[in-house]
Amino acid sequence: VLSLGADVLPEYKLQAPRMDKFTILHYSPFKAVWDWLILLLVIYTAILTPYSAAFLLNDSEEQKRRQCGYSCSPLNVVDLMVDIMFIIDILINFRTTYVNLNEEVVSHPGKIAIHYFKGWFLIDMVAAIPFDLLIFGSGSDD
Repeated sequence: VLSLGADVLPEYKLQAPRMDKFTILHYSPFKAVWDWLILLLVIYTAILTPYSAAFLLNDSEEQKRRQCGYSCSPLNVVDLMVDIMFIIDILINFRTTYVNLNEEVVSHPGKIAIHYFKGWFLIDMVAAIPFDLLIFGSGSDD
């Protein structure tokens, strides 16, 4: 599987696509590693957010955080870094090629953007909003 020959690979992987300087191939090693990193961050968020809401948010901790600031807790700093990584993922997705219905690699930035807007953009955007930072900035007790 790791050393696929020309008889097994799809045709678009055998041809060198015409690409812009900052375009990323969707089957490049960088994109594969990036997708695994984002998957791990999604799993981290899916586990830690409910845990934090259930066990770590109490009144004394909230008062201490308000006095000290948002960056006092290492967990808040890690959550902010995860949110930044999700925003970077959105930017990377705007520059990543895709395969159209004719099995051609699309590398034109405008077509990539339209394809991403029609697909995962809204979901990615909602996932990248740092709600904890917005709630902290509002000063609300809720």
